[in-house]
Amino acid sequence: MRFAIDREGDIVDSFTLNRMQAEQRAPFRCPTCQEILIVKQGVKKRLHFAHIHTCGRAESVMHHQDKWAICQWLQENGYPVEQEVTIKNRRADIITNMDGQHTVFEIQASPLRPEEYAERTNDYRRAGLDVIWIASGLDLRSNQSFQPWMRLELFQRHRLLTVKNGRLLRFNGFPISIKYGIGNWEISSSVNTSPYEAYYRFDAFEWIEMIRRKRMSPIYPSPLNRRLILNRLYPLGLLPGLLPTACYLPLSSLWGIRVHPIDFQTVHYLNRYEAPRDSVEWSIQKTCRQFGVTPTSDFFQSFHVQWKQLLNASRLSCDVRSWPHPKHYEEARHHDTRLFQGLQRLILQST
Repeated sequence: MRFAIDREGDIVDSFTLNRMQAEQRAPFRCPTCQEILIVKQGVKKRLHFAHIHTCGRAESVMHHQDKWAICQWLQENGYPVEQEVTIKNRRADIITNMDGQHTVFEIQASPLRPEEYAERTNDYRRAGLDVIWIASGLDLRSNQSFQPWMRLELFQRHRLLTVKNGRLLRFNGFPISIKYGIGNWEISSSVNTSPYEAYYRFDAFEWIEMIRRKRMSPIYPSPLNRRLILNRLYPLGLLPGLLPTACYLPLSSLWGIRVHPIDFQTVHYLNRYEAPRDSVEWSIQKTCRQFGVTPTSDFFQSFHVQWKQLLNASRLSCDVRSWPHPKHYEEARHHDTRLFQGLQRLILQST
């Protein structure tokens, strides 16, 4: 392994040491399990550290670098830092005290199942600790690819944090598919967040362009899409590319469910159109059942509140039959531009 903790408690990079320097800084311990490490060097292998016995897990270079950057960021902002703290059956990467609340920072570089994310988060909370997850090793492109656990972090904490060049970055944006999100990475001076942060950074032009591409791309005729969307649209005289603009609302609550956000809104729209007397709550639950997903209990209220808030801001009602239906593509583009540019102006006026 490349990194170790020397006798002074400092992180040591074996790639920067020779044998004499290593002997002067011995003994070394593993950053993960605190076991004693030995220094090894061979004819074909450069100097490195090794366990006398096997350790429970290994950490990548990126994981170590991001952990170090988080420690530096916390200390620069006046927070105490402890590393590799064992809490019952968990080993926290970093633990600190923020505004009187003990908080764990977990740096996650490898793939993580949503169930394991939830289990580890709940274990820390049962121990009286808050937990903040840091996504490590991301390629910060405009349309970012997110793992399922990252979507859950975006849904529950209203933000996702990563580290780049020693700086803490926050993602503000909305889901545009099961995998991708559209938004911006911005330098963050705090881990505190607002549920409306993504809307303060809303980019109408980028969102309208996303809708344009979606309108011009035919829905893939999978059995699920035929059953839930296509076979229900055509009897109503509606075309997939000419859906009402309100089927494309930017809803951050849709991070919390593994369904395409536009498809979910389209099926929810059709459920409301076919059964206008149903309650909104039942329409949301029905849509989830049709997609075969079981979201967390807080998803229903979160989606309901956001959906109604954006409809009110757009001067539309929950009666989807009253929504304007474009007759052709140019009219649809006009509706999209008018609604989302108006929404952005309203957001800017409220900040």
